[in-house]
Amino acid sequence: MREYIFTAEYERGADTLMDVFISHPDLVGRALRVSASSAGLWRVDRFVGPDDALDKVEQVMTDHSVCNECLGEHPDCTIDGEHEVVADERGGRFIYSYSSGGRYCHSVPFFTTQTVGNGALFDARRRGNVYEWRVLLPGDTMGGEVFDRLQDGLPEGVELSLKQVGSPSAWLNAEISQMDLPYDHRQAIEAAVGFGYYETPREASLGDVADELDLPKSTLRYRLRRAERWLTNSVFSEATRDTVTT
Repeated sequence: MREYIFTAEYERGADTLMDVFISHPDLVGRALRVSASSAGLWRVDRFVGPDDALDKVEQVMTDHSVCNECLGEHPDCTIDGEHEVVADERGGRFIYSYSSGGRYCHSVPFFTTQTVGNGALFDARRRGNVYEWRVLLPGDTMGGEVFDRLQDGLPEGVELSLKQVGSPSAWLNAEISQMDLPYDHRQAIEAAVGFGYYETPREASLGDVADELDLPKSTLRYRLRRAERWLTNSVFSEATRDTVTT
C-alpha cells in the first residue's frame, strides 16, 4: 500500500466552500467516511466552528449547483448529487453527501477512481485555505499519474502539491482529533498556545488571552481546564491502551 497526500491551497474567490473556511479560520471540516467507486461518491463530513460559519457551510453544501468534491470551480463541471444535514449539534454539523457523474470536475476521488479503479481509501480535511486529501492506494499504484491529471486544467487560484508518505502510519493508529473538543474549548486552547500562554516563561498571561478572545478570565480558565482535561485523558487513555495491547 502507498499513501499520498494531495494538498490544495486556495486564493479567495477560487472556490465557494473554501471561501467560507478562509473567512472563518476557526472552522474545521473532516471527512468521517468516504466511499468512492465508478458509480459515485458517498461521504459524511463533520464541520466544527462558530454557528454563522456552520450556517454558511450548510448553505453551500446543500446547493446542488456547487461541486463540493472539486478542488475548485470549473465552468464545464457537471455533477449530480444530494446532500443532507444528518445531525446538528452545538458548534458542529454532520452532512451526508452523495454525488455521481463528474465530467470535467477536479475531484481527487473521481480522478483516483478513474485512474486506478476501485479500492482506494480516502481521508479529507479542510481548514483555512487548505484542503488536504490523504489517499491510500493498493499495490504498487503510483499517485503521480493522479496528480498529473489533477494538475491538467486546475482552476485558477488553486495550487496543488503532492507528497508520498514513507509508511501509512496515520491509517494504523486511532487519531486524537481536535474536532472531538467543543468549539469554544478548542478556540480557547488554540489561542492560549498561539499567544504563548504555555511557554516557559509565559509570553502571555491568562488575562492577555482573555482580552484577545473578549472573554472573562473565569470563562477562559474554565474552558482551558476542560480542554486540558480532554487532552490529558485522550493521551493517557491511548497510551494505556497501547501498553495493554503490547
